Formats: sequence, C-alpha cells, structure tokens
Amino acid sequence: MRVTNNQLYENLMSGINKQLKTTNDGNASISSGTRFQRPSQAGLDYKTSLDLRHTQTQISGSVESLTVAESRLSASQTLLHDMTNVLTRAQTLAVQQSSAQMGAQEHAAAAAELSHLLDQAFNSANQQWQGESLFAGTAVDQPAFVVDGGGLFQYQGSNQDRTVSVSSTQKVNSNIRGDEQAFTDTFSALSNFKTALLANDQPAIASAIGELTTANNGMIDLTSRVGGQISALQSYKQSYEDMKFSIDKRLNEHESADIPALVAAMQQADIALQASYSQIANIKNISLLNFLR
Repeated sequence: MRVTNNQLYENLMSGINKQLKTTNDGNASISSGTRFQRPSQAGLDYKTSLDLRHTQTQISGSVESLTVAESRLSASQTLLHDMTNVLTRAQTLAVQQSSAQMGAQEHAAAAAELSHLLDQAFNSANQQWQGESLFAGTAVDQPAFVVDGGGLFQYQGSNQDRTVSVSSTQKVNSNIRGDEQAFTDTFSALSNFKTALLANDQPAIASAIGELTTANNGMIDLTSRVGGQISALQSYKQSYEDMKFSIDKRLNEHESADIPALVAAMQQADIALQASYSQIANIKNISLLNFLR
C-alpha cells in the first residue's frame, strides 16, 4: 500500500502532538509535584485522591474539635484549682479562728478576708473562655452564678452539657457545669464560715472546719475528674492525629510524581520531537522539488 506524503505528514503531526502533550504534562507534574492534576489524566487515581482528601478533612475536623474540648476543659481545671486554693486558705483560717484565744476583733478581720475569698471563688465560677461562660452549661451568654437578695449564691446556667462532635456518630462532653455539688458545697461552706465569724459564734466557727474540708475534698475530686476527661480527650486526639499522619502519607505516596521518570520521558519526547520536525522538513523539501518539476 502506497503511503503518500500527506499521510506521512499527518502521522508525524500526530506524533508531535503526542510528544508535546508528554512534555506539557511532565512540566505540570514537576511543577505541582503530583502525577495528575485533572480527572482526564487518571480517572480512578483522581477519585482515590478525592476519597483520601475527604477522609483527611474529616479527621482534621475531629482533631480540631478535640483541641477545642481539651482547651475548654483545661481552662476549667485551672479555675477549679483556684477554687481549691480558696478553700484551702479558708480551712487554714477556720483552724486559726477556732482557737479560744481568738476574739471578736480577730474574727472580724478573718471575715474581711473571707469576703475576698468568696469574691475570688465567685469570679472563678463566672469566668469566661473565648467570650463564653465556662460553667453555665449551654447558657454561654450569661454568668453561671448570681447572688440573690438574701446573699445566697445561685446557679443560673442550663442543665445541659456542651459537646463537640468528633465524628458523625460520636460526641464528647467539653465542659463542667456549675450545678455540680462541689460548687454548692463551696459557696455554702464559705458563706457559713463568714456568717459564723461575723456573729463571733465560736461553735459555728469550729464546725466550719468540717464543712470546708468536705467542700475542698469535693472540689479536688471534681478537678481530678476533669483531669481524667482531659486525658481521655488527649488519647482520642492522639489516635486521630496518628490516623491523619497515615492518610497524609498515603496521599503523598499516591499522588507524588516520579520526577526522574518524568525527566527521562520528557527527554525521550524531545528526541522524538526533533526527529519528527526533521522528517517534516524533508517532506516539505521533497514536495517543493516535485512541484518545481
């Protein structure tokens, strides 16, 4: 079968386009560091990348949620520890003031300090984190505690916990509410002790030691419980971070371009391209000679 110059020319142009595509795709892959940049280059591999990236996004969201929960609980733990320090100081005062050598003047001075300690506990219980009330449950836009007309400390938050979603099916608590018994005992013990001091009531001052000890133990237990929650969240977080590392590694291996192989293919394409250009030039010269004859 006789091959005409036109047919040969078309075949060479087809080869040139193929080699140019190899060069262009190679440059794009070297520039981006990936084997493919669009579905048409590798349909199934492109879909696999999309699936991996979707999983990557979900895991990153879980890590972010756990980080928020951990930070909120860590802030809560710090404030609970502050309230423990308040109770410890109040216990020390109660032991001192229960002595028979202490009179009304000493009791009044201690009561003044108790007022400061109550204010400190109240402020800690009403602290905010990122502009939201820490201990008010889901009622984040209002203080957790108020003082009523009778001087009693009242919880006014919600009875619902704040949660964060770590997956489509799993949520974890990320707060401590002020309606925990430890808060009630703390304000009650401090208030009763202050009242006893102001009344110069020696038996009531002595009994305040037991109330304050109970309140302090409760606050210590609550602080420890929060520590356990933080440890659990950190464990969850580490698991998700390990998963993220695995997905990141798999995605990198799946998409990464083989630069040496690409360079070799582009070099071969360039050689073939130059040969094709040379053959096209010969065809044109032959055609010109035939025309001149």
